[in-house]
Amino acid sequence: MALDAAAEADAITAALRDLAPEPTVVPVIKTARPFFGARVGDLRGTARRWLRGHRDAGPAEVAELADRLWNAGIREEQLVACFLLAGHPAALAATDPGRVGRTWTALLDNWETTDQLGMNVLGPLVALDPDRRFGLLQAMAGDPHPWTRRLALVACTRLARTGDAAALWPRVAELLLALAPDREAALPKASSWVLRSWLEPCPGEVAAFVDTHQGRLPALAVRETRAKLATGFKRPLMGRRPAPAGDR
Repeated sequence: MALDAAAEADAITAALRDLAPEPTVVPVIKTARPFFGARVGDLRGTARRWLRGHRDAGPAEVAELADRLWNAGIREEQLVACFLLAGHPAALAATDPGRVGRTWTALLDNWETTDQLGMNVLGPLVALDPDRRFGLLQAMAGDPHPWTRRLALVACTRLARTGDAAALWPRVAELLLALAPDREAALPKASSWVLRSWLEPCPGEVAAFVDTHQGRLPALAVRETRAKLATGFKRPLMGRRPAPAGDR
């Protein structure tokens, strides 16, 4: 029996409302998008439970459900869409990267959904065929929408995990330089994240890049990358206890 994506989306929405039955007036993040106020961990759990309960759903059906949830425009539904695709590799592969990079981005207005989309969906999609798909990130880097530009950078953090990451580094470096003067959508922080992500596969190349272009790159990115190289953390310890693992 074919999956009824509309009915499944409605059921997921109802489950999300149960997670936060009283709409919060305190933003989880700075956004103009509607939200219920559910925790990210609960949203991941919602996606996992749905996937376990629908093992027979085809990749295209799961991809259609994710698309429907994303375009509902509600924070929780958008994050569940990301987690569904992250948990179903075949559905991710059935997702059109151009639709994600050019259509889904219209609903971005905050760092949380932008970063989850980049980490869980767009980055892994580009990593499936970087030679043909990296051009999408380059086009997004020139988009007038600032969150689209951030998304292009965040996607690059996942490319550092590809088997041939070193071959991709020159293109990532070029994208970093193209966005180096950009201060919108917390892009300096995203640049730092990208550089620190690439220290594992390309430490020498990243160190040389930062030294060569320190005058063009955001000061934050230069400082945190050098601290990571020297100490393993993005901030100098200065005699204090190490930061939590997630802050490294």
